[in-house]
Amino acid sequence: MTRSAEWFRRMWHALLPRGGVVVRPSDRFQAAVLAAFVVLALLAVPFAGVLGSETAAQRGKQAIEEAASRDRVEATLLVDGPPPQAVGPDGVPGGPQPRDARWRLPDGGFRVAQVDAEPLTKAGDTVVVWLDRAGDPVPPPLDPRTASVEGAMTGFGAWAGFCALLSLLYGVLVFGLDRRRLSRWQQEWTLELDRKTRS
Repeated sequence: MTRSAEWFRRMWHALLPRGGVVVRPSDRFQAAVLAAFVVLALLAVPFAGVLGSETAAQRGKQAIEEAASRDRVEATLLVDGPPPQAVGPDGVPGGPQPRDARWRLPDGGFRVAQVDAEPLTKAGDTVVVWLDRAGDPVPPPLDPRTASVEGAMTGFGAWAGFCALLSLLYGVLVFGLDRRRLSRWQQEWTLELDRKTRS
């Protein structure tokens, strides 16, 4: 039997002792707290699910709104890209760098501004950019699949954080109970030694 299995067996017997089993009050209290924390963790699952669903719905709505308000166009680079060993804006060699590009606006006009382009691209190459209603570059719209993943991660993260808090509280409780049990054991051992010395 593994140590964890033995520990759970001991806690179960402490919570529901059978005949002939000697259980200390502190063991029974520790087992009761553990059972209560397990129940709380299970009860938190539906709340985490609701939180995750609401987050996914909000982010999904945002994805729809961004997709409706942003246009995907191809911009033509006006200058050559940097060599691959050049350092990008994030400090990583070979990263994208802003360069002048031109694209057509919905009204037929043209706009020239800087967009991020990968190394080794040349003047005349095209890159995909997303534009807002004013024709300015903006980040790509949120992917609906990303919204679903973020919702799931939010719900799971909230539940995992709650379980971590319960584990921390339980660890502090066990630490205090162990110190108290050790102190009482030392007192009983000292009294036993004194009794043997006097007899």
